Amino acid sequence: MEITIDLVKHLANLSRLNFSDDELENFKNEFVQTLNQIDELQSVDTDNVVPYSNLIDAEDLREDTIKPSLSNEEVLKNAPKKSRGAIVVPKVVE
Repeated sequence: MEITIDLVKHLANLSRLNFSDDELENFKNEFVQTLNQIDELQSVDTDNVVPYSNLIDAEDLREDTIKPSLSNEEVLKNAPKKSRGAIVVPKVVE
């Protein structure tokens, strides 16, 4: 697949992001580098490599248990702002 400026613009548009022409060119180059690295990884011979298995033995895990917790009222008691049973936090995304 060829990475073009139009493709980068399309991806930026889908992500609702706006970039300058210089930034689009930089992203294009980074995408090309990433795809080249993936191609290099795909060329590695893995025929004799044993698939990785989970290191955690399921028998070593603790049993899930229900424990007492704070009530909603207790949690909200010290909240600086609350609304409809939830803590109100400052907006961080515009």
